[in-house]
Amino acid sequence: MTHVYTLKIRYSGEEDDVFVFSTIEKANAYVFEYFEAVDLGHADGNINDFQEHLFSLDLGYFDINLNRIL
Repeated sequence: MTHVYTLKIRYSGEEDDVFVFSTIEKANAYVFEYFEAVDLGHADGNINDFQEHLFSLDLGYFDINLNRIL
């Protein structure tokens, strides 16, 4: 493995949580799990639309980055 994906995520007004994943798919899936998106009706898997939804309602924030392992 030469790369990992880091997920920085939080509910609005809370401290950031940081997680590391081996694939972007796993990181994306965890975003929906973290915000319990299945219950919110956003389980269609479109991460960009979901991010916009979170921002528009000031529910939370997340950022996924690709990081090279040295």
